[in-house]
Amino acid sequence: MAQALHELTGETGPLFTAAEAALATGVRGFVEGANALADLGPAAARIAPALRAALGRTIDSDTSAEIDADLALALALWRITGEASEVVPVLASVFDRCEGQRWSHWTTARAAREIAALGPAGRPLTGRLHALLDDPAQAPSAVLGLLAVADPGSLDRARLAEAALHSAETRADLNGACDALRALGSAALTPEQHDRLAALAEGDRRLVLYGSDHAMIREDEQLRAALTSALPAAARDTAGAC
Repeated sequence: MAQALHELTGETGPLFTAAEAALATGVRGFVEGANALADLGPAAARIAPALRAALGRTIDSDTSAEIDADLALALALWRITGEASEVVPVLASVFDRCEGQRWSHWTTARAAREIAALGPAGRPLTGRLHALLDDPAQAPSAVLGLLAVADPGSLDRARLAEAALHSAETRADLNGACDALRALGSAALTPEQHDRLAALAEGDRRLVLYGSDHAMIREDEQLRAALTSALPAAARDTAGAC
């Protein structure tokens, strides 16, 4: 209710009260409180100590719930304080604690995508992001993170395109792969990658394998359109004429 009241009236008092109460309840409350405050930015500065206190209770733990909480708390602190020196080590620990743990697979992918909010301030995390490129399910998020935080001159865009394209071809993260390929732009594709993307977008094989027939057809069409949009303009025209 406090969140709805803030959205309707702009009143922050009840939202602060609710967020502080959530931050005092435990791991689930940490995520709820952090998410409620993140969009307020510097206006929530007076709640930053409560976020730090919550973070101090989870930073040395490695359950999925606690790592999720650290991610939410760190990103909220970044949006509120803009202190990279405080936030980047926490985010680095999220990647380090998730490494090799299948149960933390999606937490890592979400972290890779969401650290894009840091921009160049997240540059110390580029090594962690590069390490995710070989996993088709995490690669698209890693590509999006790298495009936002890494030194542009250091990026091998063809390698990033390969990671995103492989993810699409294996159906590991089709939606994420579409986002990553569009963010890279068609100029990042080698001729061979261009042909593979065109085959994927225009081929007969269904992209979406699960769901009701109607939903699968609709999602399949949306994904093909998204993949086609990552092709060069001339190829898009050709695809549209087929």
